[in-house]
Amino acid sequence: MIVRFWGVRGSISAPGAQTIRYGGNTPCLQVVGSGGEGFVVDAGYGAVGLGQLMMASSGGKQLTVHLVLTHLHWDHIQGLPFFTPIYVPGNRVIVHCASETEARRAMDRLFTSIYSPIKGVENLGAKIEYVEIGEGCELGGVQIRTVAIRHSVPTLGLVMVDGQTRVVHATDHEGGEPAVDARLAEAAADADLLIHDSQFTTEEYTRYRGWGHSSTDAAVQNALAAHVRRLALFHYDPTHTDDDVDRQLKRARELVSDKRLEVIAGAEGLELEL
Repeated sequence: MIVRFWGVRGSISAPGAQTIRYGGNTPCLQVVGSGGEGFVVDAGYGAVGLGQLMMASSGGKQLTVHLVLTHLHWDHIQGLPFFTPIYVPGNRVIVHCASETEARRAMDRLFTSIYSPIKGVENLGAKIEYVEIGEGCELGGVQIRTVAIRHSVPTLGLVMVDGQTRVVHATDHEGGEPAVDARLAEAAADADLLIHDSQFTTEEYTRYRGWGHSSTDAAVQNALAAHVRRLALFHYDPTHTDDDVDRQLKRARELVSDKRLEVIAGAEGLELEL
């Protein structure tokens, strides 16, 4: 399985000289199974560059794009109006989501004349389809199971399995609720990679408790509880510079200095082959 990071920032995009190394685009991942087929997780602004690459690499062929939405907060869908494949006639974009009704409603709002010159989803070139993911599905040979995580709205954690490889994606998760953290740890037990929300420092979290995001310490605690092999920090606060993320990474590594856990920082352009 290959995991590519196209956007790792939370809440709003944060372009600029101080976010060059980790990137300023909002959440988007590309996952490719061992069979070569892939899908997209979330469509923040990171999806813009991914969509352009998809079309450039298509050789003029029609595409079927599978898009998994963990939830419908703005930073996870704001790249959709600029996602090139949805404008190409003959393409199919299949949205996998918790609620077909809510996803359809969100798309309708994005493309109304108030916000978009397209004036309606019906005017997009591609055919848009909606599939409720339920407890899980299979995409490109990757088995996906969902697990409820703790956010301000219902949000899907994703357990992605390809053969013996297991990757868990827990964006927008607020650690600290024992029952929810235990459920996540069980789902992520012995995973090869846990991608975990780490928007805040411990000091910041005391001010933003209840906002639906974790501190770096909470991300590490959940990774240790699950005995995962590698933790990728993710969903950085938009006010955090590259140097701030460096400090979060340093803090995380100090917490696991005597444990068998590798900690990395998710960054735009990072590709992990697992």
